[in-house]
Amino acid sequence: MTDDGTDDPDIGALETLERDECLALAQSVSVGRIAWSVGEDPPVVVPVNFSMDHETVVFRSDPGAKLDAIRGRSVSFQVDFVDPFHRTGWSVLLHGVADVVTGATPEHVHVESWSEGSKPHWIRIEPTRVSGRRIRLPEIELDPRGYL
Repeated sequence: MTDDGTDDPDIGALETLERDECLALAQSVSVGRIAWSVGEDPPVVVPVNFSMDHETVVFRSDPGAKLDAIRGRSVSFQVDFVDPFHRTGWSVLLHGVADVVTGATPEHVHVESWSEGSKPHWIRIEPTRVSGRRIRLPEIELDPRGYL
């Protein structure tokens, strides 16, 4: 708050995003983070390269601890974008169950992995809950001469 009791004009507004906008923003990036927890252990969060297939998150994995831990479990998946210079950005959180794709691989979905490995297992998360927020720059009013 400023001295006159109004909000600080240098701070952006936090906006709740609708589901469709959240999904569109998720489609605009290729790296997200999958999070899961088992028992009393603290949550595990790892980055993965992914793609969206309509409303479904799709990524690839090698066999191992991550695949074993998430298969058939409730997970969270987060994507975001941050502009530290302008102090703006957005964050989208998707919740669902991680399923291993069996049968035909989703050939129409392109996921380019940054790490080594064949990544033969395709994982999908069909979100049951989607939420997101964005912080925007405050509106700047120009004086009639065009100055800030």
